[in-house]
Amino acid sequence: MSTTMQRYSLESTPTLLTRIAPIVSRVPLVMLTAIFMLISVRYLLRPVQEAAAVGITFSSPGGITVARVGFAGFPLAFAILALACLISSRRLLAGLYMALTLDSVIIAVRVFGILRDHSTQSAHLLFPEAVLLVLSLIAIRLEAARRHREAISR
Repeated sequence: MSTTMQRYSLESTPTLLTRIAPIVSRVPLVMLTAIFMLISVRYLLRPVQEAAAVGITFSSPGGITVARVGFAGFPLAFAILALACLISSRRLLAGLYMALTLDSVIIAVRVFGILRDHSTQSAHLLFPEAVLLVLSLIAIRLEAARRHREAISR
């Protein structure tokens, strides 16, 4: 009987980590949703002006449509996927892996572009992208540990 009492007391007193883990695990998906939504809205509503601000010009209406698809459509799709994973406990871990993959690819492409094009104009974005990468890794570890604890307690 004492084993049952000890087990019960351990499970009934959540630690700080077990209380904040569900919140911390969702932070990367909240960030990803917000970032991609903001990018999408900017290029969906004002593709010519937003592209011109970074030195991109279009020579035809078809080019503007291609920009809307590439600069607004894809980020919007990722924002919707991240939001769906954010609100579904079952899909949370998959969403975190998606965030990790997206961010890793974006960092790799940005570094490649900086080296290949000898341009550091977008280098300032590496820091927030690295923060998102680290947060995604931490969130994956926390969520995986939470799921492991749940599986053991069943």
